[in-house]
Amino acid sequence: MIADATMVRTDAGTTPHPSVSALRAVGLLGPTELLRAEPTDLSRAHGVWAVHLPDDRRVVVKSGVFTATDTGTTGAAQEGLGAELFVQRMARWCLPLQAAIPSSAAVDEEHGILVVEDLGAGHPASLALVSDTIGDPDAFFRLLGARVGAVHRATAGLPLPPARPPLVLHVLRPGERTDAATVGLDLAEATRALIALLRAQPALMAAAARLRTPAGRALVHHDLKWDNVAVAPGPSPVLVDWELAGAGDPAWDLGCLVAEHLLRDASTAVGLPSPGGALVRGYGEAARISSRAAGLFAERVALASVLRLAQFALEVAERSEGGDEEQAHGVVALAIARQDHLAVLTEELRSCLAR
Repeated sequence: MIADATMVRTDAGTTPHPSVSALRAVGLLGPTELLRAEPTDLSRAHGVWAVHLPDDRRVVVKSGVFTATDTGTTGAAQEGLGAELFVQRMARWCLPLQAAIPSSAAVDEEHGILVVEDLGAGHPASLALVSDTIGDPDAFFRLLGARVGAVHRATAGLPLPPARPPLVLHVLRPGERTDAATVGLDLAEATRALIALLRAQPALMAAAARLRTPAGRALVHHDLKWDNVAVAPGPSPVLVDWELAGAGDPAWDLGCLVAEHLLRDASTAVGLPSPGGALVRGYGEAARISSRAAGLFAERVALASVLRLAQFALEVAERSEGGDEEQAHGVVALAIARQDHLAVLTEELRSCLAR
C-alpha cells in the first residue's frame, strides 16, 4: 500500500496528500489507513483526484479546499463544486437524476468535499465509441437522451439557482468586449480573433440573442459533451462534471449533444446521423414533449447545436498550438454551414421529438 503519496512537503513539514485529508474528513479513510496506490491528479480549478481505497473501491475525490494552483481557491472553482454538491443533494429525492449521475460515497457541503464512484475518467463516451466498447450506438444514445429528458421533466419549473451561462452566449453580444475582466478569462489572441469572426455572422448573433432568453426552465448540465458522458457497465451512460449546472433552458443541453453528432459525423451533410436521431427520440419520449410544443423546442435545439459548435471552436482556439487554430476555423465553417441548413435540421429534430 501507498501511504500519504500521499505525503507532500509544506512549509510546516510533511502533511498528508489533500485527497487523503479529504477522505479522512468524511470518514472514508481512517487516521492510520493508507491508500492502495498513489492518487491520480485530475485537478483543474479545484482539487480532483482518482484514488484507490483500502477496501478496493475506486473513487473520485473533489475538494474546494484545495486548488490546482498556489493562488488560492477562486470564486468560480467554489461555485463549480457547489453546483455539483447541490446536484448530489437533489439526487437524493429526484430518482431520474439519481439514475443519471455517479453514485456518491460522501457529500459534505459544509467543507466542500464530494466523493463519487470512479467510472473511469479516461474512458468517456468519446473514447468508448472509437474503441467499439459501445456495441449498439443507437441504443446507447437513445438511453442517454432518455436520461437527460427524464431529468429535465422531473425538475421543470423548480426554484433552482441559475446555471452558469455558456461562454458563447456571453461573447456573442453586440459591442461586447473580450478582455479578461469582462469575460472572466484571460483569452488567447486566437480566441479573440475567432470571436470577431463569429460576430461577423448575423445569423449566429441572432441565434445567441434568441437563446439568451430561455423558453423553459429545468435543471441543466450546461456542458454536455461526450467527454462528460461516462460509460458504465451495460453499457450505460452516466453524466459527470456538473460544475456549470443549475436552472436553465433544456434546449441547450440537448443541443450540445446534437452538436457532438454534427461535429463527429461529417459524412452527414445536412441531417443527423442515426445515433443522433436515436438520442433525440429517447429525449422526446422521456421528456414527453407534445406534438404541439415539438416545433418550437426543435428550433431552439437546432440553434443551440449551431452555437455549441461555435463554442467548440472557441475552446479549440484557446489552446491554439500546432494547427489547432486551423481546426478552430474549420469548426466555425461547420457551424456556419449548419446554420445555412437550419430549417432541415429543425424539421428532423421535430420529427424525432414529436409523440
